Amino acid sequence: MLDVFNINDLIYSANVNTEPGKGGQQTATYKDILDRIRHIISKNHSAELIGILYSDEARERLKNLIVRYLNQNKLYARDCSNISELADRIYEDMAGFGVLTKYISDTSAEEININSWDAIEVIYPDKTVMLDERFLSPEDCMDKIKKMVWLGGSIIDGANPKVDSFIGEGIRISAIIPPCVDKRTGGVASIRRQKENVITRDLMIKYGSATPEELDFLSLCVNNGVSLAIAGSTGSGKTTDLGYLIGEIDKNMRIYTIEDTRELNIARYDKNGKMLNRVVQTVTKDGVNPVTMDDLLKEALRFHPYAIIPAEMRGGEALTAVEAGRTGHTIISTLHANSAVDAYNRILSMCVSTGVRLSESKLLEFILEAMPLILFKRQLPDGRRVYDEIFEGTGVENGRVTGNTLWKYEVIDNIYDDDGNITKVKGRHVRRNNISASLAQRLKYGGAPESALAMFMKGAGDGK
Repeated sequence: MLDVFNINDLIYSANVNTEPGKGGQQTATYKDILDRIRHIISKNHSAELIGILYSDEARERLKNLIVRYLNQNKLYARDCSNISELADRIYEDMAGFGVLTKYISDTSAEEININSWDAIEVIYPDKTVMLDERFLSPEDCMDKIKKMVWLGGSIIDGANPKVDSFIGEGIRISAIIPPCVDKRTGGVASIRRQKENVITRDLMIKYGSATPEELDFLSLCVNNGVSLAIAGSTGSGKTTDLGYLIGEIDKNMRIYTIEDTRELNIARYDKNGKMLNRVVQTVTKDGVNPVTMDDLLKEALRFHPYAIIPAEMRGGEALTAVEAGRTGHTIISTLHANSAVDAYNRILSMCVSTGVRLSESKLLEFILEAMPLILFKRQLPDGRRVYDEIFEGTGVENGRVTGNTLWKYEVIDNIYDDDGNITKVKGRHVRRNNISASLAQRLKYGGAPESALAMFMKGAGDGK
């Protein structure tokens, strides 16, 4: 806190030591003091409360106001020995995120889940911790959720109780408040951190996520006009891999990304801060006059990019992505699915949801034409994330996608601990099939050299 708090500490201490009834401080619970100070400041200094999100000067004014009203009202908390400690705590609850502040600041925490005002969990790479700490009340929980959502320029309230937003750079929040959840919970939220460490080729090979051959093939595809989608469940590493594949694209190619919140860390800069690659990064907008992923995808066509990256397909934007992929643009995206083939069915259902008047078989043909490759990512029981399957869709028979599994991760054995938990999965990536002649032709037209194509047109079946 500020140095001005030193003199106030003396006043606080003097008042505490004064006999009750003779001008001494009023002893109260911390929650009572917080509520009283919050009421006073909200009533008399609303501008400072709004300004703390954007101005260092407003933050300092708020800190001084807290100290002034503590001393003026002779408020004393039993568990705070000095006014600096008490004012810090009140400021944090009013201006920060309460019990979540230190975990949001902790770069090792991957995810924070608010299941209720008194049930919070923090997910780290190797463990999940249920916190003993909790919010002060359901109302306090809702206040903090509203504040976090507000930082991303969104508003969550009774009329708009479900919001996706972000907290600063690289941290996104999905939140739901009453009436869509029980008001006794205060609200629920999932806060996820963008990984600062960009995954590299060497790390993917080291951890067994993929083989050099698989990575060479995917790099060849994204640089020579072949669109693909990364499918998997939540936490399987889709967004991380999306960032990796975008990073494999030649820096001279123009890239246009579309996200609901900024997660992709793909811009590259020199030591003077000049951007080295050609990247246009856009973000959707909720609320009044919303801008959807589909809107930005259609706008992307006017920017003449080499690659368009709708970060996650969840609805009608899938049809626009398919049309863009069929008209010469390279599309790289992600979606939730249970397998590679299921991913094609998911894209189909998204397209059908738009009301397009085409048969499902014809739509599947268009989808395969636009996006011939699906990379299915899986998280193993030991926590590692691997390329479970790389699948090439080649046709439609009786309304179903047919094709070839190019690579498959085969589990050989599981190692268990004394409690029966899997501690290690032993497996290997196996090359199953060669690429089709039509995919080879597409890569060739895109500029892939014959020597590179030859690697993937022979030798399938060898364990890697």
